[in-house]
Amino acid sequence: MESYEAIWLASIFGPLLAIVGMWMVVLNENFLKVIASMKATPGAFYLAGIINLLIGITVISMYSEWVWDSSLLVTLVGWVFLVRGVLSLFMPHMLIKWTMTDHTTIKLTGVFPFIWGLALCWFAFLR
Repeated sequence: MESYEAIWLASIFGPLLAIVGMWMVVLNENFLKVIASMKATPGAFYLAGIINLLIGITVISMYSEWVWDSSLLVTLVGWVFLVRGVLSLFMPHMLIKWTMTDHTTIKLTGVFPFIWGLALCWFAFLR
């Protein structure tokens, strides 16, 4: 049985990831404008890295259970945010090259958080 903390975190990150993922796919042109702006503004990229780092550390400190059930999705959310925050701060050019250069990859990148968010929503609200 999953803990209250896992369900609570899933109820926050599920809708967030689903909405952002859908926005990335549906309003792809707006998303590309945001990416272009972030590439041109190192301060915005730095701030995004700090926010990702803060979210990742917060989630991991609240909940980090490596149990093979649906709560694993919650633990992975924390680690993904943490790694993305560290990469944003220490290797921003590599992160930009990996994730923000190919337009097809950028559009497909929205599918991943959308599906992950739906899975977290199911875990939080429908089980």
